[in-house]
Amino acid sequence: MILNTEQFDSFFINDGLPITQAIKRYHNRRLAFLKHCHVFTVLTGVTEPLSQHNHWLNIDTAIYQEPNMLYLTGLNQPNVALIANPTDNTITLFLATHDETKIFWEGPVLGFQRSTAAELASFLHVDAVLDYDQLFDYVYQYLNTQKNPVYSLFWHSKNTTTPQQADCYDRFKQDIMLFLTNKGISQQPFNCEEFMQYRLCLDKVDQHNLSCANQLTATVFKQCLGQLHQFESETQVAGFIKGAITTHSWFGESFPPIVAAGKNAAILHYRFHHSMLTKNSLLLLDFGCKHFTMPADISRTVPINGRFNPLQALLYSIVLAAQSVVEKAAKAGVTIKQLNDLCWKFVETELENTFFKQGGQAQRPYKTQPHNVSHLIAHTVHDGDRYRKYRTTPLTTGMVISNEPGLYGQFSMTIDGVEYNEHIGIRIEDNLLITDKGCDNLSKDCPKTIADIEALFTNK
Repeated sequence: MILNTEQFDSFFINDGLPITQAIKRYHNRRLAFLKHCHVFTVLTGVTEPLSQHNHWLNIDTAIYQEPNMLYLTGLNQPNVALIANPTDNTITLFLATHDETKIFWEGPVLGFQRSTAAELASFLHVDAVLDYDQLFDYVYQYLNTQKNPVYSLFWHSKNTTTPQQADCYDRFKQDIMLFLTNKGISQQPFNCEEFMQYRLCLDKVDQHNLSCANQLTATVFKQCLGQLHQFESETQVAGFIKGAITTHSWFGESFPPIVAAGKNAAILHYRFHHSMLTKNSLLLLDFGCKHFTMPADISRTVPINGRFNPLQALLYSIVLAAQSVVEKAAKAGVTIKQLNDLCWKFVETELENTFFKQGGQAQRPYKTQPHNVSHLIAHTVHDGDRYRKYRTTPLTTGMVISNEPGLYGQFSMTIDGVEYNEHIGIRIEDNLLITDKGCDNLSKDCPKTIADIEALFTNK
């Protein structure tokens, strides 16, 4: 064999399987994708390195392929395309031309070489491997031979109120339409939401890997709390989390961690990490480890001094109870919108009964809902169509959603004669695997009750 399979780990994500099993798994996924294609369909992945337009920007991410291309090929590199042709039931893979100079600078990738193309196609279980630079010409030459030349592209159509997002799909769409429209070849919409529903139902391998990612994240969380008494700033906490994630998994972070102390926790996507820790305030941690293609996404809110004060404990208990309500309701057939409505109605009812009626006062930068309680998790941490139309689609067995109620704002209350007044952000987030009868909490090993969190400080 001409191929050096020992180098495949550099660009091919096997999800923990032997390479031949992994290739067969991707092959089966492509066959399923082909069944969703009614006409000649072109799918592309990322088209350039992450820092292509900002040459000074170095981004540390191990897996950067577009999720659908990653799901269908496992190839973690730019300039990969697939053509699914239902007319003759073929799958054609396009790769950038083999370039020894780039390999010298950036490491091995899978490239097109005419001399090895047939062998590579056989090994990867595709019908042909061709040069990515010839993609447009290939599409035109094929369609030009058809009586009814029509093609389809994989991209997300916007709804009526959201601007179109210029991602790799949209840019490719504009380029190929410009190339083909003047040649009299028309485009037919592809129902990518239908295929996305299929991809978002994780198989047993992905479920196992996501469970492992959650376990690794829980381990990092426990280690962080065991060291928290030594840290003086968000910077030190964030540094520890990033280092621990790298220690446990070369696949790295699911996303840049959020480490927010005190009032910073009321900023939903806080990212600066430069504030000092205040002893009597809360610290919100939102981070996750990746394990192969699967990203965990867990949030925990902890007292920096190791003990929740009465106001913190009251508000934290409301968020924790809301999370339990959502978890009990989550199952196949339910929609994220229904879970969303259930969550925030519960939070407001509990606030009214246990906080406002007891003399508590609050100023919040929102009315009743700070954010959605759930998003889909699969081959990226915020998966599904980017316009979130999936929120009204019933959940299916094998899908994974987040469960993350929260409270944010200025809260004050007198409890047992002591006045408490704090700018607080509280979020508790788990990952739920949807089943026919309910859900499995993949984050159950990550402590979250008041007693369990305080015990981590006691046992340091």
